[in-house]
Amino acid sequence: MARLPSLETLRIFAVAARNLSFTKAADELHLTQSAISHRVRALEEELGLPLFKRLTRRIELTRAGQALAQRVNHAVGDISRAVADLKPMGKTPRLTVTMGPSAASRLLVPRLPQFLAQNPDIEVQLISDPQLIDLRAAGVDLAIRFGRGTYPGYTVTKLMQDFVFPVCSPRLIAQHGPITTIDALLELPLLHDSSTESDGSGSDWRSWLEHIGRVDADCCYEGQRFSDARLVIEAAVHGLGVALARASLVADPLANGTLIRPLRHAAPTAFAYYLVGLPEAASAGKIVRFTEWLHAEAAAMAGEIEVSDLQAQEARNSEIPGDSPVRLAANGRGRNTRTVSDALAA
Repeated sequence: MARLPSLETLRIFAVAARNLSFTKAADELHLTQSAISHRVRALEEELGLPLFKRLTRRIELTRAGQALAQRVNHAVGDISRAVADLKPMGKTPRLTVTMGPSAASRLLVPRLPQFLAQNPDIEVQLISDPQLIDLRAAGVDLAIRFGRGTYPGYTVTKLMQDFVFPVCSPRLIAQHGPITTIDALLELPLLHDSSTESDGSGSDWRSWLEHIGRVDADCCYEGQRFSDARLVIEAAVHGLGVALARASLVADPLANGTLIRPLRHAAPTAFAYYLVGLPEAASAGKIVRFTEWLHAEAAAMAGEIEVSDLQAQEARNSEIPGDSPVRLAANGRGRNTRTVSDALAA
């Protein structure tokens, strides 16, 4: 039997193959670029065939490199899961999920007690990270991402679309009076999530204004700025101004009345929520149960909203006074909820 390359060498190759860059692989593994290049070259010599095409300022996998990378990634995933399964008898299985900080704190964590109550034999570890990490190398089971759904090498399922609309605290409206027009809204201090202004998500003020036909508005650059959606929403709750918020992140504060919608104009985001996982682990019991629960929660939040429905409602409610909080109806699971459909229809 031929001698196998070392696991460390194969891991280095796998990271370089995923990044298609020796430099990025070096940064991820905390090694030098020359060390990565040397280990890959040694692996190629050991195997007797090239794994990368070294082109000007970039590298590409050869057919052999593609085949090896796929097998190594699966093997690393199998090893990670095997190690995770080596737990003391009776210890509950751990499900590791990663997602962006804002969605983690405002979307998943408030609903997580339901899943834990229904699945007391599963322990959840939630990792807050804005970047899509290597699930196999990190031993992570699932990722929930707000993006375009392009995640090569993983199974990807769409959870739900999202929408943005202005929100503010009731006392801000009490101070300034009812807001009945876009112009009146733009007279208020606007709060900005600076991370959305160049990410293409369509979650920024300029995108919203363009959607409602106000391309002439020049207010997009004025106002307080914050680094993520959590801070913007908290600033709005404390009366600092009007935030443009994603419906998924403000369903709860809208339900309890800490935030209201001064105008009902809504716009669909360019991004949506996606569940990202490993193809080889999709049938694991803990993943199946969490996936089914998550899809049910997403369906409850998203309802049956269509962009055409939004546009029709906007036409009916183009100039209206400020909203009042909507009373909640129990959903039969022991808590009151308000769906995105309710929020948009408020």
